[in-house]
Amino acid sequence: YGVLLLALFALYWLLYRKVLDDPSASLKRVLGASCLLALPLLFIYPINANDVYRYVIRGLISSRFGVSPFEYAPADFGDQLYPLLAGEWFDATSPYGPIWELTASMVTSIGQDSFLVNILVFKVLGLLSLVGAGAILWMLFALRGPGGQKNLNRRAAFTVLWALNPALLLTFVGNAHNDALMIVILLTGWLVINSGYRGPGFLLFLAAGLIKPIALLAAPVAFVSSWRALDNGRSRMTYLLWVFAGGGALLLLAFLPFGNPAPLIMRLLSEASAGASFSPLTLLILIGRELGLSMSISVLARAATVLFALFFIWVLWRTWRGRSAEQGQAYLFWGYILQALNFRIWYASWPFPWLLLDAFDGEKHAVRGLHAGLWFLVTSQLSVIIYIHFRITFLGGSQFLAHLIGIPFVFMLPFVLAWFSVPGQDATGSEDRLLEVKTQA
Repeated sequence: YGVLLLALFALYWLLYRKVLDDPSASLKRVLGASCLLALPLLFIYPINANDVYRYVIRGLISSRFGVSPFEYAPADFGDQLYPLLAGEWFDATSPYGPIWELTASMVTSIGQDSFLVNILVFKVLGLLSLVGAGAILWMLFALRGPGGQKNLNRRAAFTVLWALNPALLLTFVGNAHNDALMIVILLTGWLVINSGYRGPGFLLFLAAGLIKPIALLAAPVAFVSSWRALDNGRSRMTYLLWVFAGGGALLLLAFLPFGNPAPLIMRLLSEASAGASFSPLTLLILIGRELGLSMSISVLARAATVLFALFFIWVLWRTWRGRSAEQGQAYLFWGYILQALNFRIWYASWPFPWLLLDAFDGEKHAVRGLHAGLWFLVTSQLSVIIYIHFRITFLGGSQFLAHLIGIPFVFMLPFVLAWFSVPGQDATGSEDRLLEVKTQA
């Protein structure tokens, strides 16, 4: 698994370098290649995640039984909804937003009682979201640079970095994660905002949050960036009307089929503050236990939340001062991932599209951030080897030793590699080698 993944990433990087110099580069060719690579992934067993099974099960709760997945768990239906396939969350209600659950209900209405057909439809939805996000990024790149063949090649090469990324193909198509739909809606909202329609664009950010609530992290940066660009009181009042009246209407309409949103909110708060698994904060807890110190998970979680809140304010302040909004959105996702009690490998996809947009102009700091995002996708996918096979075979099943190795590997190594992989001179000095990697790295 590890060798195959690294080989795929090496070929992916070589393809990126080739497209930088390819005068025939085009969006159609890049997205066509993405679809070809995705075809076999439509038929593989989900790798490193079984979430797609719960998508099907919760969709059936709505479409077959006509009740809310926010009130009923798979366990409430006995053997009718494949409880073993629901995994450890068989007795949990939905942690997602109402727009996602409406989507799941529509998918299972298509697949009916065929579990296989339902899984395939979810995978196709993931593929469409992946290539759709690639098309949106292509258009956003066009807004950021001058014309000419070099810029066209760079747009194609950066779209390759998204659409042909092995980790994203495995996550969005192989595993059919709903993060793909969330991201394409966020990017669509950003395109609408950058096209001058700030109110409707912000509503799309809210809609993405109604797919997966973590998307709401990007909304405040989008709001501040849009507010700065408005030059008079009337336009700002119109914008606030879109945000509050339109956002409220969107929330009510989305929850209308499911009723009161309070159970969902409580479910999300419980998931964010209870328990700890693979994360930097968990390593601190395990180190404390090894040293004989009693460390409260809830106290550490609150401390991490306070630090993240201060970081959040700092990012918004930087955005208000005119710093890159895409960088701010990437930073907020980075910050959440680093302070969360629980980490899942698909979280690494959240900052990546914003890192691509931020690095397109070639500023060295932004290019290093993109490199860190690329390496983070690699180390996240490889983490399963450390936490499962290596831990069981060589570490005697020790979670402490697995974390002691895994946390630096997954969360620190990407930044170290990014620092050494970007040339010392400003990356803008060589457009056709924007992300050139040193041989020794």
